[in-house]
Amino acid sequence: MKITRQNLIQLCDRFLQYEISTAEIKSFASTMMFSEALEWDDEDEILSNTIFEWDNEDSNFPINKVNMQLWKNRLEKNIDKLIEHNSWNHHIENQKVVCTQYNSKWNPIHRKLTVGASLDLINDPLNGWREKAENGTTGWYIWSGAFSDDANFFQPLCAEYLLQIRPEIVPYLGLDEGYRFLIDHKGYEDVWIGEKS
Repeated sequence: MKITRQNLIQLCDRFLQYEISTAEIKSFASTMMFSEALEWDDEDEILSNTIFEWDNEDSNFPINKVNMQLWKNRLEKNIDKLIEHNSWNHHIENQKVVCTQYNSKWNPIHRKLTVGASLDLINDPLNGWREKAENGTTGWYIWSGAFSDDANFFQPLCAEYLLQIRPEIVPYLGLDEGYRFLIDHKGYEDVWIGEKS
């Protein structure tokens, strides 16, 4: 039996609809890697890479909803954003470019520390403001929409998790204390030194 991209897309859909589990995706990929009865087009790198990545989750990308949608997009449209959504180091050079562009010292953060984030980072525009880091935080506060002084407006969020929900934020996180940014999905960008409100 020959496995095609369409077969993998169907698996993506089933995973996204909660019909199959991570273990079943891994089992399928493992069977593909070692079965003599199943084959696929070795020259289709996207097909081959997807099967390999599913079989080697520990050394590639976690099998989760965000990544499964990215695998599906890659299989359907040949657009690969898995590195962008999973590798902190992928964004380091972009951080340096942003800092140079806006005359900031590059002041990187540790991806395992927390940012203060509003509950909904899906909406636009996105605002970020960096103050002095303390108590294991990065000093970054990130929110969508209007700023609020409510004590519960910001919740602690591991900085690395931003890769999965809004990776376009990460290139700005090397800006120095006192810097702000405002961005949106359409490519709008403004960076300056200023206050939160």
